[in-house]
Amino acid sequence: MIQFKKAAAAAVCLSILLSMQGGTAGATETLPDKLKNKSNGILWEETENPDKPSGPSLINELLAKANEPPLKTGEIRVVYVNDAKINTLDSLNISYVPFSYMSVSKAAQKLSAMGGGVFMAPALLPKDYVLKEAIISPDIPFSYEEEYMQLRDKLKQQSTAASKRVVSKMLPWSGHVTTLTYTRKGDVLSLRDEPASKLPTGITLALLPGDKDEQVRVNGQEMMFTSFGPHHGNLKSQLQWSSADGSREYTLTDTRNTVQSKAELLKIAGSLTPQ
Repeated sequence: MIQFKKAAAAAVCLSILLSMQGGTAGATETLPDKLKNKSNGILWEETENPDKPSGPSLINELLAKANEPPLKTGEIRVVYVNDAKINTLDSLNISYVPFSYMSVSKAAQKLSAMGGGVFMAPALLPKDYVLKEAIISPDIPFSYEEEYMQLRDKLKQQSTAASKRVVSKMLPWSGHVTTLTYTRKGDVLSLRDEPASKLPTGITLALLPGDKDEQVRVNGQEMMFTSFGPHHGNLKSQLQWSSADGSREYTLTDTRNTVQSKAELLKIAGSLTPQ
């Protein structure tokens, strides 16, 4: 199962708003800073321009060729097309194959062997939920992060120096992101555990029309509960919080057709335990 950078971004439903507003008063230090201030406005998202024609294109052909041969589990490849006419967003194509398991215990063993620390999972789940997949992925930077821009500039320099339109490179594994996906009669419950990150100065998360944020407390831990409006596809709600030391961030998400309540979602979050 090959995953791409844009797919990873969509998984956490990250929408960004260009803004210069201040933080929310009264927010506690246990809540990630980037969740303390959401604003309404024009969005900047990690998606391609919807006005562009769909279908096969030259850049897709170049990327497909550069992404051969197929990646093996645990491998990461970055491709850069140094052509402003077709790579209009000046973006990188980062693909990887995560480690995937059908049991939490096996995923926990692998994470420990990789030096990734403790695998966290909920001890309490609503009746009939079944684990679909436990995934360990690398921590891929977003395009607004310094690490991403440095990598892009480095590949651009290599491309120019070698007079090559397309350059590719295998990347070392960096960081650890774990994702647990549970299903129940069409319902999907997902828990993502990733390294803490900060947004650049002047950029905040966007509160889209119809979204409703509420700060809640579970077992003394400050969390942000978001009920999604119509702009999040099949997603119903989301709960986000950080670890006690602030080094990790957790995102618990469910889908619209679930019958579980907000109280049940909070109970699941409160039962997170090391495996």
